[in-house]
Amino acid sequence: MHSTKDSGRRRRRGGSLLALSAAFVCALTVGAQPAQAVGETSLGRRFNDGLDTRLSATAFRDAARTIGYTGTSYTSGRSADNAWADGMDAGVFALFGHANGGIFQTDEGTTDDLDAILAAGRTYDVAPIYENLRFFTEYLPYTDMDDMRLLVLAGCDTAQTGQLGNFNDVAVSRGIDSVISFSDLVMYPATTSGTLPSATNYSGNYFWSRFSYHATTGVSVSTALSRARSDLVAKEGSAGGWDKYVVRGAAANPGAVKLKPAAEGEPFNSQPVATPTFSSPASLTPVSTTSAEGPSGEPLTTVHTAEGVEYRTDADGSLYDLVGVPSTSGEQSLDAAEVRAAAEEFVGRNVPGWSADWELVAEESVSHIAGDAVTLLRWRPTEAGHPGAREVTVEVDRRTGAVTYLSAARGTAGTAGFVVTAEEAVAAARAAIGDDHGTATATPDTWDTSRWTVTVDRGLTGRPGAETPDVERVTVDARSGAVLSRTAT
Repeated sequence: MHSTKDSGRRRRRGGSLLALSAAFVCALTVGAQPAQAVGETSLGRRFNDGLDTRLSATAFRDAARTIGYTGTSYTSGRSADNAWADGMDAGVFALFGHANGGIFQTDEGTTDDLDAILAAGRTYDVAPIYENLRFFTEYLPYTDMDDMRLLVLAGCDTAQTGQLGNFNDVAVSRGIDSVISFSDLVMYPATTSGTLPSATNYSGNYFWSRFSYHATTGVSVSTALSRARSDLVAKEGSAGGWDKYVVRGAAANPGAVKLKPAAEGEPFNSQPVATPTFSSPASLTPVSTTSAEGPSGEPLTTVHTAEGVEYRTDADGSLYDLVGVPSTSGEQSLDAAEVRAAAEEFVGRNVPGWSADWELVAEESVSHIAGDAVTLLRWRPTEAGHPGAREVTVEVDRRTGAVTYLSAARGTAGTAGFVVTAEEAVAAARAAIGDDHGTATATPDTWDTSRWTVTVDRGLTGRPGAETPDVERVTVDARSGAVLSRTAT
């Protein structure tokens, strides 16, 4: 299942300004017309190691067509030259696959050295001087990408700075309105050769399928990401790293960019208005309601409020999720204990069945938009000594104490049951993926069944100087030992 290419060399990641200035002056002098801005292009493929992003690319394309873009997807790989040209011609450009800080792999090579890579680039990377490696810094400022409305970099650590630059910095410098990237590892389905894309609607592919659906309803980029995140947790009990999204861009408020209606990029002058502190959705002022589909097609009601908060409720009226806007300036006045208290008070008031006895399984600082100061907290109940089939995630603004995100998800399993041991789960996972050397850990929980999630980490692999994380996760049924699913970075 793994690439036959040489992956023995593994390393941790770590032109001229005059040429760039000359290119800039040339762009202003020539006055080139902006690139076609009503086109969408998405790139995905099944990579040699099994990572399979084809469904993400086609779901995104189909949504773009529904909205009004002339959508195109490539699902068998794309050379660096062609991918670079795709970016110049696209009003919306989406990449799904292997990545790391400052690099994105668009195709396989016969050896690691020939993997196709789009890199962010540094100030002096203004020409294609390496084989099958192109740079975003080759695009001319104000000319080549200024009409791009949205860039999606759906791979591991794409929000981070790497040896070959930082995608977000370059995207802003080239005038892209909104850029979605990720600050941590993200997981996609890992499949065997011959698997149909239609059989891969889980993990990262499910996240992007749901994002694509929400984008067609006319919501903002930030709202679509928040809702897709809630839907993925509701389906699988884990966000798989997709909750670590980061939104940047040249627009004044990149997270407010919408794909519907289809249009070229344009300068947004609005500024985010921070969500005020509120005790429950009932205390907000509703201005309109719309209907939407939940993860399984179930009806949800979306309530839009005068305070800028949007929330969704189930058929019985219970809160499914909500999203607000964090502040982006000012002193961070709340300490960790105050943030936790604000979160507990809000969840206790608005999520039936939650109690302080639930285990706090995550508490960390996260960032989604520039300047925000947000703490994420996640709780799970304990069943049979392991996390049970419910999950509540909340994000709190450390400046104001306002809740800016909440999801309350429930799995389908009844009672917890663990017959298979951690060691047996690891052995089953290693057998399924043919691994005997990666570092393996097993984590138990209950969602649609009692299960072990086995993570196998082999470090970095790929093109020297442009390596990507090599991590697989295998879900093993804790009652039978059967392998339920495989995902990879």
